[in-house]
Amino acid sequence: MGDFAKSGKALYAIAAALAAGAAYAGDYSFMPDPKDMDGFDHHYYYSWGIQWNVPSGEQITEAKLIIKNIWDWTEEDDDQLFVHLLDDPQPGVHSGFDDQGGGDYFNNQGPLIGVYSDPVGGHSRDYDLIYNLKDLGLIPTVNAYASNGVFGFGFDPDCHYFNDGVELQVHTEPVPEPASLIGLGIAGLALLRRKRSR
Repeated sequence: MGDFAKSGKALYAIAAALAAGAAYAGDYSFMPDPKDMDGFDHHYYYSWGIQWNVPSGEQITEAKLIIKNIWDWTEEDDDQLFVHLLDDPQPGVHSGFDDQGGGDYFNNQGPLIGVYSDPVGGHSRDYDLIYNLKDLGLIPTVNAYASNGVFGFGFDPDCHYFNDGVELQVHTEPVPEPASLIGLGIAGLALLRRKRSR
């Protein structure tokens, strides 16, 4: 067997060993209680604290916050829902009275995930509001916030938003081991060198 073939097999073996770690990936789902966050009454702001330890050796690689079948109770101009990622909120669902004060109660308390408004209002349209935290570049922040076992979200509705439930979907992958990555890199360089020499 030639050196090139041997190098290729070695590289394949290392890659296969790394890929085997993917068997420890996980999918997790979290819902608040009550699941509709009391309908996001516009007289209140809400926090949802999730108490969960990321399994040892894993990291969050994807996360989606979903508000199912959301709709404003009426058609109005100032109908925003502010959504923030929070670090170390009190576990569970909690609310505070702001009498629809306007503005964003959670401003500067964590990254703003999004600001939503219903362009129609007054009835359900079977619309699910989905925030993909990976696409928003917030996965490193999610991992940092979740490192102590508690993270969550803040919601400040400036109108009453009915919904059929809030859900957080999380996907984890094994944390790459530095030694494995170095080994893969060395094997890759060796393979390239032998290929060039030929």
